[in-house]
Amino acid sequence: MIQLKKWAMAMSAGILTLGLAACGETAEPAPGSEGEKGADSDLTLEEVFAKTNAASEEINSLHADMTTSQMMTVESAGMEIETVSDISMDMTMEPMAFYQTGETKMNSEEMGEMPPMAMEMYYTEEGMYMFEPTMQTWMKMPSTEMEQLQTMIDQQTADPSKQMEELEAFKDDFTFEQTADDYVLKLNASGEEYQELIGEQMEQMLGQMDMEVQTVLEGMTINEVAYEIFIDKETFLPSVINIDMDLDMEIEGESMNIKSVVDSEYSKYGEIDAITVPAEVVEQAQEI
Repeated sequence: MIQLKKWAMAMSAGILTLGLAACGETAEPAPGSEGEKGADSDLTLEEVFAKTNAASEEINSLHADMTTSQMMTVESAGMEIETVSDISMDMTMEPMAFYQTGETKMNSEEMGEMPPMAMEMYYTEEGMYMFEPTMQTWMKMPSTEMEQLQTMIDQQTADPSKQMEELEAFKDDFTFEQTADDYVLKLNASGEEYQELIGEQMEQMLGQMDMEVQTVLEGMTINEVAYEIFIDKETFLPSVINIDMDLDMEIEGESMNIKSVVDSEYSKYGEIDAITVPAEVVEQAQEI
């Protein structure tokens, strides 16, 4: 039987694959949008890509709402585990800080439906604070681990333009459509060339973790990743990123399949004020 720790690592790896890319033809109207006002831009995919890249470099804050639905099948145990997470986040880039709330539900026939796990978290230069619902108190990450945590967060929240640069080699593989308000970029990514790219991105994200995670990555096979990206025509910033992923993982001889759907909506670019940890949270927090 695979240990819960391994399941948790596999589930984390399954949802850490996000990206954005874009090529050189004008956008066709998306199905159902023909004749809509505004669905007539003559910008090429390459031009939209360049403008989005430039706009992304100017991002200083944003709000994100993300829903993740994931089904993990553990073959040897004959077990399926469904996980659904809803997360809302306010984030600033310089300095890097965020306030995040959310809820995660897990369900399987073998374990039954478990109580929802609520989450509330602050991350600022003062440290990381997490609310512990069972104890009804705030906990603070040890200062000795903050440097490693900062490195991981910096890698996971890299400048969007850098992610786009990494994926630029695949811009010719995107389909390019438009609606009245958005450019729509779609990509069905499968094959060894995407496996290498996604593996490199995930290795950067998880590179500060222990060797067992590296073993997880080595045993991962990307079956397919489908991207659907909406770029606002006025701001050239992403408004929606939807990702469907199907991957297989092998950990110490145990095999599993993970299918996940990640739907993210981005808003309030440049509208988020400085994020601070409330005084009562700092006063109450117990250091882990």
